[in-house]
Amino acid sequence: MLARLNIRHEFPQIGIRETLGRIDEARIIQPRSSGNLRQPQSNMGATQPPNIDMDSYPGRRAYGARKMGDFAAERGQKGFSDIDAATSRHARDTWTKIEHGARRGNDIVQNAKAEMFSKYQATPVFSIIFPADVQVQGYTSEVVGDIDVGDFSVDVETEPSAQIHYTPGSVEIYMQNEGFLRQWVSMGSYDIYA
Repeated sequence: MLARLNIRHEFPQIGIRETLGRIDEARIIQPRSSGNLRQPQSNMGATQPPNIDMDSYPGRRAYGARKMGDFAAERGQKGFSDIDAATSRHARDTWTKIEHGARRGNDIVQNAKAEMFSKYQATPVFSIIFPADVQVQGYTSEVVGDIDVGDFSVDVETEPSAQIHYTPGSVEIYMQNEGFLRQWVSMGSYDIYA
């Protein structure tokens, strides 16, 4: 009987366990806006209504209707000028009487009477007065103030990237079967079932 060499083997096997990468969450962060609004306003208005000022005092004054202040000022000025004139006249008359009073034919009483009556026989004086025009001043109404055009501003805040949560995948390699190589001797025939 012949001896037979039986060989049985199995190759080593590796196992691969893999986990796929996945995106758990992916969303876009919405922009946020904030703004400021100021309403427009008209801060304009009209001044007093139009009016007319009429001053007729210069014409009334020409006819003698004067204000008390003007009347007192005129009378006071005339009083001072009358005092000056009377003082000058009395001084002149006094010196005349002193120098010529004692001369013959110089009747002081007769001269005084003649002077007194001459004033009453004076011719009347008429004057034509052209009254001044009425002074008219008109005032128009004006629109004053400024318009506030308002303000509107918007600030937008954005994120530079989307929000993504990613779980990375993995690959694990391991020895699933180490394999083997067996040898034995059988007598006469090969051991098929061994």
